[in-house]
Amino acid sequence: MFELTLFDHLRMTFGHIIYRHRMHAELAQSRMRLDRVLRIAEVVLVTGVLVSALAGLYGRGYVYQVSGAALAALALIAMLCHLTLDLDRSAQAHAACATRMLDIRERYRALLSDLHDGALGIDAVRRKRDELIAELRQVYEDAPPAERKAYQTAGQAIRTEDERALTDEEIDRFLPKSLQAAKTRA
Repeated sequence: MFELTLFDHLRMTFGHIIYRHRMHAELAQSRMRLDRVLRIAEVVLVTGVLVSALAGLYGRGYVYQVSGAALAALALIAMLCHLTLDLDRSAQAHAACATRMLDIRERYRALLSDLHDGALGIDAVRRKRDELIAELRQVYEDAPPAERKAYQTAGQAIRTEDERALTDEEIDRFLPKSLQAAKTRA
């Protein structure tokens, strides 16, 4: 068997929350960027349609009429993609999830500090941990689905491999020195 202390369990969950928080924040940011690109593409294409239509109206030739029709078709495709993907709503949902996870992450950090300082007894820490786990479960239930490809792409910004627990060193970057694994084990 292996030994897993309450402190170790809290650190593991804390690391998992860090990873998932950053994942949802990255997904929100990438969806917002793509949404912005589609909106800009729509504006550029519709402007092209307007210029081509005006040029065609003033007798500039058949080329402007054809280019206007082609640009209008591209603008329609861009708008349909934009409406179908609904990136704005998806970005907001991921951002809301990341915000809720950030709150839970900070509460885990506080719980680790309270345990380390002896401010709370073991039973109180376990009770708070269980409450946080229930809250985290609710966040996961409300979280928008992350498609596998998008999830992996966002994860590459954090790790080069699939979702695994963060290493002790990676978790330690988010904790004060007094709560870091190297100091705790020493």
